[in-house]
Amino acid sequence: MSSLALALRAATTDAHRRLERDLDLLAPPLSQQRFTALLMRFWGFHAVWEPTLLKQPGLRGLMADRVRLGLIETDLRALGLGHANIQALPLCAGAADLAASTEQGLGSLYVLEGSTMGGRLISRALAQAAWLPAYGLRYFDPYGRGTGVMWRQFQAVLNAAASPEADRLALTAAVNTFDVLHQWLLEDR
Repeated sequence: MSSLALALRAATTDAHRRLERDLDLLAPPLSQQRFTALLMRFWGFHAVWEPTLLKQPGLRGLMADRVRLGLIETDLRALGLGHANIQALPLCAGAADLAASTEQGLGSLYVLEGSTMGGRLISRALAQAAWLPAYGLRYFDPYGRGTGVMWRQFQAVLNAAASPEADRLALTAAVNTFDVLHQWLLEDR
C-alpha cells in the first residue's frame, strides 16, 4: 500500500467504522425494501459525484472503468423502479464539493473504491435473498473477481500522485466524503 493509501486509511478509520456501524448492512433482515432505499440514496450521491470527478482532467482516464451510476440504475430497475422514478430521486448536493481538484477527487474516490472490498461481502450475504435479481446487485460488487486488481491499480495511482500538498487535499476530501455519505445515507432514518 502506498504511503498516501496508508495515510488515507489512518485518517478515515473512525469515519469508516462509524458509517459501517450505523448502516449495519449485514444486519437481518436483508430486505428488498431496505436495499432499494439504500440504492436510491447511492444513486442520488453518484449522480452528482461522478460528473464532478469526470470534470477533473487528471481523473477522466482513471474513472473510465470506475463509473457506477449505470450499475445502480440497472439494480434499481431490476428491483422495480422505472426510469422516470429513478431520474426523479433526490440528489446529494454535498457530493459536488468533494472533487474540486484532482487531488481531492483521489481522496474522495479512495472511499468509494475501498467500498468495493466490503461490497463483495455484502453481495455474498445477499446471495441467498429470495428477492435478489438473478445477476445480484452489481453496485456492491462492480468488479467481481477483478476487485483486487482494481484496488491495486488505484493504489498505484495514489502513490504516483503523492506529495505533501496532494496528500493534505486527498486526506481532507476522504474524511469529508465519509461525512457526506453518512449524512446522506442515514438522513431518512
